[in-house]
Amino acid sequence: MDRKTKLLIAGVGVAGIGVAVGFCGVRALVRKRINTFPYGYGIKIKKAVTVNCSSEHLYAYWRNLTNLTTLFDNVLSVEVLDERLSHWTLRVPGGVTLEWNAEITVDRKNEMIGWRSLDAADLDNAGYVRFERATGNRRTVVRVALQYNPPAGKVGAAISTMLGEKPTSQIEEALRKLKQLMEACEIAKAVHEKELPHSTETVEAASEDSFPASDAPAWTGTTG
Repeated sequence: MDRKTKLLIAGVGVAGIGVAVGFCGVRALVRKRINTFPYGYGIKIKKAVTVNCSSEHLYAYWRNLTNLTTLFDNVLSVEVLDERLSHWTLRVPGGVTLEWNAEITVDRKNEMIGWRSLDAADLDNAGYVRFERATGNRRTVVRVALQYNPPAGKVGAAISTMLGEKPTSQIEEALRKLKQLMEACEIAKAVHEKELPHSTETVEAASEDSFPASDAPAWTGTTG
């Protein structure tokens, strides 16, 4: 083997190592900061509440994503990046914060908002909120569905502590706050008419189900 051939082979070898190192570097950049359980361990939650408020008003409030920090105590911040993208920061016990980028996948004005987390999220999640007209003047059924994959290890245990015995507790409390806030606005409008509409309905019973291992958390609820 002459010197020229040896140099050529050596050059190809170095180039191959460089490609491998570069590939590993890219993978490291997009690797999840916190590992989550496989999809088969994920949780699906559904909750609903009837609110004495128009669907237009409720949609407008929820569509302004920064308002959600008022409803969910553990959401530290929601940064709106553009019309569809946002960055979320969630606080869990033990001084740990989880972060992810999310995109709005469904946006039907006054009817429905669907979302999902993007790659490398600390908490893989997806869901939707629907605003359905109920019987009676300006009454709306708000339905929230959430699907998420809890992180493994100590962080997962911290999230379980935060959510309590039932993961639905956070969603239920958020809907109670939404109902109280929105109905307070409606009551203020009705005072001068001497009408004080106030729903005594409670949040509907929850549904908590593990979803199939083949299902990624990209649930938009467009079919149910």
